[in-house]
Amino acid sequence: MNYISSLRNLVIAACVSVAGVASAQTSHPLAYGMATSSASANNFYKDYVGLRFQVSSPLSIAGDKSYTATNDGDTTNTGNWAGAPQNFIDSPVKFGPPSDTNGCAAYPAGYFAGKIAIVWRGSCEFGFKALQAQNAGAVACVIVNNVSGGPVGMAAGASGGSVTIPVYMISLADGQDITSVLNGGGTVKMTIILNWGVGNNNDLGFVPGGYSTSANYAMPLSQLMAASHPDAYKNINGAFVANYGLHNATNVKLHSDLKFTPTGGSASSIYSDSVTLASFPAADSIYTFFGPEYNVPTVTTTGKFDLKYTITSDSSDAFVGDNSYTHSFYATDSLYSKGRYDFALNKPVSTFYTRPGITDPYIWGVPYYIANGGSVIKNVQFSVSNGPGVLPAGQQMYVYVFKWVDAAGSHDSLMQNAELELVGAGIKTFDGTTDSSFQAFTVAIGDTINGDGVGTQVFLDANSWYLIAPEVPGSWALGLDGVVNGYPRTYGRNHFHNYFEMYNPIWPGDRSSSTNNQMALPNDILSPIAFPNTSSLNVDSVVYSSQRHLLPSVPFTVTTHPSAVNNVKTPFAKINMYPNPATDNINVSVSLENVAPTLTYTIIDGHGKFVSREIHQNVQSEVYNYNTSNLASGNYYIMVSSGDKFTSKKFTVVR
Repeated sequence: MNYISSLRNLVIAACVSVAGVASAQTSHPLAYGMATSSASANNFYKDYVGLRFQVSSPLSIAGDKSYTATNDGDTTNTGNWAGAPQNFIDSPVKFGPPSDTNGCAAYPAGYFAGKIAIVWRGSCEFGFKALQAQNAGAVACVIVNNVSGGPVGMAAGASGGSVTIPVYMISLADGQDITSVLNGGGTVKMTIILNWGVGNNNDLGFVPGGYSTSANYAMPLSQLMAASHPDAYKNINGAFVANYGLHNATNVKLHSDLKFTPTGGSASSIYSDSVTLASFPAADSIYTFFGPEYNVPTVTTTGKFDLKYTITSDSSDAFVGDNSYTHSFYATDSLYSKGRYDFALNKPVSTFYTRPGITDPYIWGVPYYIANGGSVIKNVQFSVSNGPGVLPAGQQMYVYVFKWVDAAGSHDSLMQNAELELVGAGIKTFDGTTDSSFQAFTVAIGDTINGDGVGTQVFLDANSWYLIAPEVPGSWALGLDGVVNGYPRTYGRNHFHNYFEMYNPIWPGDRSSSTNNQMALPNDILSPIAFPNTSSLNVDSVVYSSQRHLLPSVPFTVTTHPSAVNNVKTPFAKINMYPNPATDNINVSVSLENVAPTLTYTIIDGHGKFVSREIHQNVQSEVYNYNTSNLASGNYYIMVSSGDKFTSKKFTVVR
């Protein structure tokens, strides 16, 4: 999508003149702690990477932990609450009394004095829990999620405005590890630091979130068979490694080991590689380590892949908790998911909700590559928030399926008008009773041509890209993974193999393959901002740790056994559109079998952006006229819907 964003210097990719290297490492161009060609005195990562949230002891559970925070550093965002982040180094934590592990009653005076409070989610508001801990002397409050899937965003509730200590949430799994140690009489300490190291002489570690991941968190087994080794599925093992210590390090090695555990079976190692850097300077430096690209080894059954990264060097590391990390991904029977997925609850994991701050609806999704075609897309899932409570009855959300044919070349990764073809859609109508914010919704997908909504099927073609994107009301926020970060993988493939990979379809800047601007103008690409029309952001109000994980939680399922086309009667007796191409106006003549209580006309452009919507009532036959004089030249789609049935027409505006 050819969008421009002027986010000043907050840019997370700068590719230098190295490409096609099989196995290499280099200092990151925006990590300015060591000698580089940049005259900047700032270390981009040191200043913007955000908190390092760790359990520092005991060693058995030590390491970086995924977290959400109430205050992300954006002081202009009035939705934030609680105190600003602070540094805590080896600070002891304390669990609430057995009588109230949820923190919903007053603690004894001084119960948490000088300690980090650990409380469980549930039974009362987040702000109230934090306030109770604060009143008992806690220096910070860490809330443990009571359901699987990772930490989530936290609303202030009625008490949040009185909370002045920092408040975080961690996952159920991490919380269980901590409480297990505490319940056994052990001591747990946390290190939460705002930017860099804690003064150790020898201290290497991963940059939080700086691990190269797989193409998808989950994909059907049919896509991982022997014939399915397209460029889009290749893995590249690598990570951003930091020297948090005061001394230089030597012979630093990043070792990668990939294991596969078949469903019901035992794990076995199937691939490994390593990259070594002879001399790693201190001074807050970061190096990127990447091995060769490789095909994910063929498997013949569903199961789990575990890719473990380990850092070693000649020196004994003072804190080994951040020297290993395991990334998991899955071979499934029918599920595609870019972000994490909760297989127990059959829903995507959404830990972060955000929106572009506009009033019009916005369309935001993720691209998926289909290696082996012939399957039919069944359902798409998503999660949204309109604040706590039930979503309004009758409100509808559309989900679009676009096929993307990259006319500029398979490695261009630039979605342009005329390259997106609307091939499928679905509609979710909220019931006003059980449909609420933060839950996952499932929408059946049908084609957009025949006018019977879900009665017809959308077949997925081989060797093709598809963009799956919900249309969200402007005042609502879309659920994002919040943890999976596609940037390190994208950086490694771009930098070392000249493969321009898309992991989020909104790209600022010009990435033309003919001029290779990713190399020539690195500051114009891969800016960590999700929305194309947000050009006035101040760098000081944007925190990289939040922006880098803007991956919509939009998985979908397929079937390889298409059923016969459902005999669903279309409500549209006739629909015609003229003139096409259009200059100043377009007319849509609609005849329905019966009177429709509401008839909705939605226009989207060839970039997959919302243009307009108009709702008419009590319609059986009419001609809808839309003024196109203010539209730019290019392709557009008009979708006509009645209830959950829909059809679409494509038109072109010429000047």
